Amino acid sequence: MTDWTAVRARYPAALRKAYLDTACKGIPPPEAISAIEEYCRFVRESPLQSVTEETILVNEHLARARRETAELIGAQEDEIALVESTQHGLNVVADLLRLGRGDRVVASDLEFFGTVLPWRGAALELVPHREGRVEVEDLEAAIDSRTRAVVVSSVQEVNGFLVDLPALSRVCQERGVALVVDAAQHVGPVPIDVRQTPVDFLAAGGHKWLCSPFGLGFLYVRPELLAELEPSFRGYLSLEEPRQGWAAYLADPARTPVDDLGFVGSARSLETGGTTPALAAAALAACLGVLLQLGPGRIEARVQELVASLLDGLDELGLDVVSPRQRRSGIVVFHAADEPRLVQELAAKGVGVSLRYTSGAGGIRVSPYFYNDEGDLERLLAVVSESAGSPARRRAGSPRAGLGRAGRRG
Repeated sequence: MTDWTAVRARYPAALRKAYLDTACKGIPPPEAISAIEEYCRFVRESPLQSVTEETILVNEHLARARRETAELIGAQEDEIALVESTQHGLNVVADLLRLGRGDRVVASDLEFFGTVLPWRGAALELVPHREGRVEVEDLEAAIDSRTRAVVVSSVQEVNGFLVDLPALSRVCQERGVALVVDAAQHVGPVPIDVRQTPVDFLAAGGHKWLCSPFGLGFLYVRPELLAELEPSFRGYLSLEEPRQGWAAYLADPARTPVDDLGFVGSARSLETGGTTPALAAAALAACLGVLLQLGPGRIEARVQELVASLLDGLDELGLDVVSPRQRRSGIVVFHAADEPRLVQELAAKGVGVSLRYTSGAGGIRVSPYFYNDEGDLERLLAVVSESAGSPARRRAGSPRAGLGRAGRRG
């Protein structure tokens, strides 16, 4: 049985305040700090006889990050490319699909603006949400003969709505359109297996629920697509390793700038292919290792335990919760009177949350993770209760009571 108190003690920010904003940025574990320090020590001390061999060796951090990512989402290492962020991953996908003005892309009007930004070159169809819900049948109804892709956040950032990805996957397969998933708010608190829920592309940055420092995330690509799609850019590290190895090849007098080494057939060919972000990869791999050791299922259970406790507390205060009660994730959003002031008051009293809206949906966003405890939730609820006043005032002052009631049915 996991000792969550002992786990929590490893995350200083969670001890210093009620850190309830992992949907914005996660807290790196001590293993990530050690990996960064060890990397810096290695390049600073240069312990090997050959500097070339040292340079080659640090690339192993990237290989480990790909392996750990693949294990976390049920993929194979060759299906993982390391990208700077979710946004970078989606841009890579847009480059691969080469959509033109006559092509259509279907998305929800709840999406984060960065999620739809890469598709502005095509005809972008934004499907209206249903009081905060992104329904598969609405996305399906928007697909026509010119639709090339459906782009969706599997967990919506403004209310935590968990899209029915298996159902959407079946629809996209039947209709012959690509399914592109922004999983920035999904991977970590909610397990996903790309073998059980087939998607064509799935991108996630590392700095939120993966708890890595900023700078590196991943892109999953369905293996059948790797042979069909050609990136518009190539880097030298996208080439196959020479038979004699990189060190010997670089020292070969017969080497020329146009040697035909061939490109790798894996998703690694989609990476920038130049000087690698090995330091960020070392940190990301360490963070993923921690998540795998804790266990995705145990993390999900702990998150849902905290979410349930938070929902009960908000209900007792009579506040309008806009997040779904059934298709829920690690994000809980509620309404209150004068939300900007309340968020500032919470911050001043050591409670970290966010205020998020898009297309009329959203509110005060709370995102507990495995390093939180019930005390953090009590601290949040105490400030909210003191600020909001009586239950009658809370209900009357809520800006979108109807949306909250619909969310509870979700």
